[in-house]
Amino acid sequence: MTALVIAASIQIVGVLLVSALMTLPVAASMRVAKGFKQMMFLSIAFGELAVMIGLITGYYLNIPPGGTIVVVAILILLLSIGFKRLQGLRRVKA
Repeated sequence: MTALVIAASIQIVGVLLVSALMTLPVAASMRVAKGFKQMMFLSIAFGELAVMIGLITGYYLNIPPGGTIVVVAILILLLSIGFKRLQGLRRVKA
């Protein structure tokens, strides 16, 4: 079933978007989550957030939404890495 959804998705939105939406939200949630269950929920939330912001931004700026979604997902990943580093710096100082 998963393979069927991925194959259909690739035909509709492209390889870049499908691979980015399968990896980037999970990588971002792995940085922030404390457990597997929380990681699952955060990865879904990060993926949906990237899609919604990417579609809205693409619509209003009149740019392709696929690339915009990927850029937003990358920004979410970078923010989560920065958040994790900020937490690490706070622990060292405390």
